[in-house]
Order: sequence, then structure tokens, then C-alpha cells
Amino acid sequence: MIKRSFYYLWGSQTVSNVADIIYLLSIVVLVFTSSDSLMTTILIPLFRLSSQVLSGLVAPIILSRFRLNRVLLFSQLGQFVIFTLLLLYLWNTPGQKSFFFIFIMVFGMSFLDGWTNPARNALVPRLATGEGLMRANGMVSVSDQVVKCAGWALSGIVIVWLGSLNTLVVASCCYLVAAIVTSFIRDPLAQEEVRSESSDPSSNEAGLAKEKKKGAYWKELGEGWKIIWHNRRIRSLMIVDSVDTIGGTSWVGVFILAYVTQVLHQDESWWGFMNASFFSGMILGGLLVVGLVKRLQKNSFLYMLGALMVYVLITVVFALNTIPVAALVLFAISGIPVQMAGIIRRTLLQTSAPTDQLPKVMAGIDVLTNLAFGLSLLFLGWYADRFGMVQVYLLAAVMTTIAVLIGWWYRRDFQESEPIDQPTATKVGI
Repeated sequence: MIKRSFYYLWGSQTVSNVADIIYLLSIVVLVFTSSDSLMTTILIPLFRLSSQVLSGLVAPIILSRFRLNRVLLFSQLGQFVIFTLLLLYLWNTPGQKSFFFIFIMVFGMSFLDGWTNPARNALVPRLATGEGLMRANGMVSVSDQVVKCAGWALSGIVIVWLGSLNTLVVASCCYLVAAIVTSFIRDPLAQEEVRSESSDPSSNEAGLAKEKKKGAYWKELGEGWKIIWHNRRIRSLMIVDSVDTIGGTSWVGVFILAYVTQVLHQDESWWGFMNASFFSGMILGGLLVVGLVKRLQKNSFLYMLGALMVYVLITVVFALNTIPVAALVLFAISGIPVQMAGIIRRTLLQTSAPTDQLPKVMAGIDVLTNLAFGLSLLFLGWYADRFGMVQVYLLAAVMTTIAVLIGWWYRRDFQESEPIDQPTATKVGI
């Protein structure tokens, strides 16, 4: 079953993703044209990644003390305010701009945005249950990929047409619309808390006492990590995901660009074609999950491993291929198993932790994912310079094969298809 609030969540996140792409592309173009320095422009993703890692570290405290829908609303309103200040600064300084100020604003927006993903992923299981959960995850993933595919393809045209500053105004309006839609989301778990407190006067005092007993911030910061480590299902999923990420990072745009020029011997236009084909495959993979949710619901972990093995075979052929059209087709096809495995993995994570602890778990997972991605990016950059792009994709296939073997070792932890019991949360609703 999927509740109405899920569609508000889905809509607000889709609009927010549109704003993110427009604003990032506009800022990158603005900084690059103003500084004429690639190194200065690279600081933008660096500030974003470091900010999101720091945000993920403190997210457990925020997510345990505030309702998830309120966290989302505060995050989006905060981003709108910071973005508006940035826009006013850029508008009133037509000459030389302070890049430090721009980077600080980007850091602030990314810090608030770091709470969005764990809050959203923890809220989805409360708004969609049973078969509806995997279907809801599929819908979210499909919309994410559609926005990325269309956003990256059209944003450049919009910037050329409107100019960087006018495009930023469009992004600001999108942030405001996303915040307004988010205000309509209702967290059913929070509503149950209100009803229980009104029916039992002593429950409020007990809840406050429990909050005081929680006490130390450090203890709360570590709760999510403890669950990730001690919960066998979550731990095995994260091990599989981390090993797979070592090779999976090779699908980042800069590596695709190197593959296009070094292996296929094509110009940069093929880079855009490759990205578009991959996003198309990701969209198709999400639609397949939505359509086959009843079948995938049973033995979903084995289906995830099967999707990863299909991805391995495609990656090996992709690495050894030198025909541009074939690479385009293979890249599109590879997006299907990648998306299916990702949606199933997210659903399994959401059903493997108690509902009241899920926000902290998702925050910890986000930190681990960002760190794994950053370290993998550095390692593969060195590996590509030393051995070439063909070896990079062969390494990606090897790492995913190892991830599948590890997953097969842990398969008994996922033999029961029923999710664990999910007790009602006892946090203070603010």
C-alpha cells in the first residue's frame, strides 16, 4: 500500500533534484567563465562532497530529535534561503566575484542537503508497505534518472538561452516549490505518537525521560554505526555494496570521457551520447522493477546477485569492445541490471532495521557510501593513468564478481522474505 504523502514526497524530491542540477550546472559555468581555471572549478564538487560527509556524521542527532518530514522541510527551506542570498550576491556584483563566498554558500546548501537523502529513504518505508515499498523505490529511482537524463541534457541549452544568473532564478523557484510540496507530507509514525500521548498522559513524561536518558550526543552518533555492524543483513549488504563501489565508480563521467577518447577514439559528443544511453537503461531498469515487483519480492536478495552477475558479463564485453555503436548499446543495457540491483538493495536495507532506528542507519550508510565513492575515485584515477581504461573496466568486473561471491556467502541471512519487526519510534516530535 502506498499512502498519499508518498506522492507529495516523490513530487517534492523530483522538483528539488531539478533545482540541484540547474544550480550546479549554472554555478560551474559561472565559476569557470569567471576564473578561467579548471582547478578553481573543481573545488565546487570538492566542497559538496566534504560538506555532505560532515552533514552525514551529525545527521543521526538531527534525525532522532525531529520528525522526518520536518527535517525535509527545514532542509529545503534552508537551501532556498541560502540560495537566494547567493543569487542576490551574484546579481549585485557584476564585476569580480568572491569565489570563497560562493564556495561557502555551496558548502552550506550541501550540508543541509546531506540530511535529505537519509530522511527520504527512512520516510519511504513509513509511506509505502508490503509490495508497495519496492514499487515506491522503483518510482523514486525512475524519476531520479529521468531528471538526471533530461536535466543534464537540457540544462546547458537553458543556460545558453537564459544566461547563468537567470537560470539560477529558475532554480530558486524550484527550491521554493519543493518546500511548499514538502509541507503537505505527513509522517504516520509521528501521528501515532501524538495519538498515544493523548490517550496516555504518562507517556509524554516517559518519552521525555527517555530522551534525557539518551543523553550524550556521542552515543547517538554511534547508534547507527552499531546497528550497521551488528545487524548481519545490513552489514552484509554494505560489504557487498562497498566492494562493488570500487569498480562501480568507473562509470563516473570523467572515466567515460577517457574511455570514449582513448578506446573508442571518438570526440566529446559521444560522451553525451553514452551518458544519455546509460540513463535510458537506468530508467528501463526502474520500470522493470515496478512492473515485476510481485516476482522480485520473493528471493529479492538472489535477484540482486543475479542482476550484478549480468552486469559483470556486460562490463567484460564493454571493456574489450572497440566499436562505438556497440559500446553505446552495451552502456544502455548495463544500466538495467545496475538499477535493478540498486533498488532491491535499498529496499532490503529499509526492511532490515527497526523503523525508529532507520534514519540513523541510513545516515551512516550515506557517510560510508560517500567515503567509499571518494576513495574509489582516487584509486581508479591512479589505476586508469597507470594501466588504461580497458583494465579499469576489467577491474570493475572483477570487483563486482567478488561482491557477488561475498553476497552468496551471506545468502542465508536473507532466506526469510519477511522484514524484521519494526517497533514504534519513541522520539520527541518537534
